[in-house]
Amino acid sequence: MDYASEVLDSAGKYLTERGIRAVEVGFADINGSIVGKRLPARFLLEHLASGTGICRAPLTWDIQSEYFTTSELAGFDYGAADMTLMPDYATLREIPWRKGSAFVLADPHIDTGEIIQVAPRQVLKNVLARVEKMGYRAKVGSEVEFYLLDGDKKPLFGGKETYSISKESQYSDIFEKIQYGLEDFGIPVEALHTEYGPGQMELILEFSDALTSADNTIIARNAIKEIARKNGMYATFMAIPWSEHSGSGYHLHQSLWTGDGENAFADRALLLRYAAGLLACAAEFMPMAAPSVNSYKRLADMSFAPTRIGIGYDNRTVSARIVGRGRSARIENRTGSADANAYLLIAASIASGLYGLENDLETPRVISGNGYYNDELESLPRTLSAAAELFDRSERAVEYFGKDFVKILSELIHFDIGAHHKTVTDWERDRYLENS
Repeated sequence: MDYASEVLDSAGKYLTERGIRAVEVGFADINGSIVGKRLPARFLLEHLASGTGICRAPLTWDIQSEYFTTSELAGFDYGAADMTLMPDYATLREIPWRKGSAFVLADPHIDTGEIIQVAPRQVLKNVLARVEKMGYRAKVGSEVEFYLLDGDKKPLFGGKETYSISKESQYSDIFEKIQYGLEDFGIPVEALHTEYGPGQMELILEFSDALTSADNTIIARNAIKEIARKNGMYATFMAIPWSEHSGSGYHLHQSLWTGDGENAFADRALLLRYAAGLLACAAEFMPMAAPSVNSYKRLADMSFAPTRIGIGYDNRTVSARIVGRGRSARIENRTGSADANAYLLIAASIASGLYGLENDLETPRVISGNGYYNDELESLPRTLSAAAELFDRSERAVEYFGKDFVKILSELIHFDIGAHHKTVTDWERDRYLENS
């Protein structure tokens, strides 16, 4: 029996032995939301190797499923064609809070059997293949902030309750359902704690290889939202739901490892060349780290969110910080917002580091003190429009992610900007309606 047959046989046994009656076959769309189909397990068992058909639209549509693309991959001008979701049975798992149901991630293919290169999971896989050609394996750790809201979509509790054991005890029911639910779902949690805003939380997932970590982050976000709703609450990964409260970031720890299991970042010179690439590409790749108009409203001085491009040792006032030494040495990229697609943020971050290594960039100065007011440091783009200008003409983005993907993401970015520009807000009515 070959490897593929063994995988299919194992998946079939898993479904049968656990009495699974339905399987959700899903993938991350361009926005990082899991979409797909719910299939009866009996049907999937009969067609384990065949996958399931689905429209290509989710690879290009916006966060509200508005379909506008001109891409040859998916546009109406090209028939809005189908693709096939091929399950990756290594990700198959029972859904612990819905007995009898399971979930599996899938990779989209065209009808010739070729994997679709612009799919977010594949974009990351392509970057990781480039890492492997250099003789390394990338590991990352995700730290994602989010807000827990009550049934009226208000923060679950008030005040700044960062690291509050008291609040965690007070709301232990939902904390436990999230933590235990994720772990029973096969997602290793390192920590779950209250954060800087009212009702704000932070989920820290265990350090892992980059693809597994991305898969776990995507699945965890979807699971947290479902668990919250089943308990009369809401969870939001919106970058900044309220202008007067803390924004939600996605902090990404990363390092490269050798084939013999050593942390390559123990070599300070190599770490700093990687860091040089991270800084060099930070502005151009921002739409992959901060994808929405709202993302940029969390970037404010003295806010724990970065506004300037720099690196410091254990310094949270710049876009990247060095943490740990020896085997624990790593770089934390702090530019990501909680609404980022994990596959794309991780791909952009690792590709940036590779750019530094492949081009032997000059090592950056490690700054100390308050980076917010360090005028020697370049500023991050402060709006999606400013970031889009850089991404649109980025040769490095084309090199690492492919021109087709860059075109699709650019189209999405500009659609979001256009929707924002033409929308009249409550703030505008409050400010101008009676005074104009």
